[in-house]
Amino acid sequence: MKKLAADSGSGKLRFFGKIRGTDNDYYVAEGEGGGGEEGGEEGGEVAPDVEANGTGVNKFTYWVSHSSLGSWVKLPDISPADVQAGRKIKILFTGDLDRPIYADPYYFKAKKTEKFYLRAQIARISHSTSLAPKGLFRLTEDNPKEIEDNAPEEGEIVLPSTKAMGSADMWVHHSSCILLNNRTTHMEPEPPEGFEGEPEELMKALEAKDPYEKRLKPIGDDNKVIVSKNMKICPWVVKEMGDCTEYKTENNKTVSNGVVVVRSL
Repeated sequence: MKKLAADSGSGKLRFFGKIRGTDNDYYVAEGEGGGGEEGGEEGGEVAPDVEANGTGVNKFTYWVSHSSLGSWVKLPDISPADVQAGRKIKILFTGDLDRPIYADPYYFKAKKTEKFYLRAQIARISHSTSLAPKGLFRLTEDNPKEIEDNAPEEGEIVLPSTKAMGSADMWVHHSSCILLNNRTTHMEPEPPEGFEGEPEELMKALEAKDPYEKRLKPIGDDNKVIVSKNMKICPWVVKEMGDCTEYKTENNKTVSNGVVVVRSL
């Protein structure tokens, strides 16, 4: 990944995870910048509803490899149509990025291959499962749809202990949600013929039909998972792993060698 960071010029590169395929698995790296290929039709014009690279579902750039020592391939940016297809069809990955996707109904009409389907599922995973400790971020004063570091005016942020983070109440969603329009934001609506009202009225009606999720929403507020006719459970499992014993350092700080694992069901 050090070579990938140098070759791509991407900032804040990190290992995103591993996605299994029937023939080959995908090791996924995530970074800022580096620019993916344009979404929509390959080699054609970009649709106006595609979120620009560095924003929305295309905020990050992703690379995949079949092994940690193999070459990395950059995935393309995606369009709302790709996200919609990822939501509506279920198909196994094979490990072949150039494999044509055939599904019923046939969504991928413009020579869309597995790399677009993979990129759409990565976007859905990232926007649904990127979490942060409660209190680490706050809403901005100007825009409640944006967040910022919750840094105090004086001193440093007081981080919660490992034991405290073992509760689901201490975790919130960090990323913005993907709307029903398969974007993270609404486009400016076009006034219908004969409309004489304010443009803000159209936007309010659009947001009422397809509302934004509250930023920094606690994971406990997510929709419950139905496990039986009379039982629903939280869609997250939070566990403390390893040696969770707390120790006092010479500076009277409480430390622990344990870790907290948060798993989405």
